[in-house]
Amino acid sequence: MGMPRASDTTKLKLQVPDAVLFDLDGTLVDSVQDIFAAVNTLLTELSLPLRTRDEITMWVGNGARTLVERAMAGSLEGFAGNSDALARHAAADAAMPRFRAIYQEICVDHTLPLVGAHEALSYSQARGLGVAIVTNKPLAPTQRIIDALGWRAFVSEVIGGDSLSVRKPDAAPLLEAMRRLGANTAWMVGDSANDVGAARNAGIPSIVVRGGYNHGRSVESLDPAPDVILDSLADFSKLLHTAESRS
Repeated sequence: MGMPRASDTTKLKLQVPDAVLFDLDGTLVDSVQDIFAAVNTLLTELSLPLRTRDEITMWVGNGARTLVERAMAGSLEGFAGNSDALARHAAADAAMPRFRAIYQEICVDHTLPLVGAHEALSYSQARGLGVAIVTNKPLAPTQRIIDALGWRAFVSEVIGGDSLSVRKPDAAPLLEAMRRLGANTAWMVGDSANDVGAARNAGIPSIVVRGGYNHGRSVESLDPAPDVILDSLADFSKLLHTAESRS
């Protein structure tokens, strides 16, 4: 059975949720250029080989610490299997304060909203739904990006990758966002396996947007499969309106 697309969402019986939870990187914003610059600044300071923009795009999505490890190792697997993994993990841990400082300074230099992002946030808020951003990105740069893009009026709660002891695909960040919003039901809108897995673990529908950061894999290959695939967030308002018309 094929996954519903934006063109046939009327076939999917989604109920209007109390809240919508949005991922950030690759869902609401294109942030790779600033992440790429921050990673290579760190690698230069560590006298390590620089990485390409395509490599960084492949490696984002699992939090800053994992990204730094992948960049230092030069692979998606990070230090796994290395005989000196313990020492290299310690080096990556030690590099994290500097990486956070570098990225915090430049995180809004080139980060831009993706098509339909502003409208999806504002439409959800205007319909009386709770709106949260739930991301594996650290909280501080996430907050700075939200403010820089003028989204504070639409977003009631923000859960970053360092807000809790666990990150997506664990359900806890989604459940915490729902708790803060006073929501019994929610949709998770994202771009990757982490978002789909977190939604599945939280027992809520997942909506995936094409063109994000999913470690180079197509959204059709996601396992578990998302409930809906949208070509862009420009289609989100239609999806929500369709659900409203059913209620």
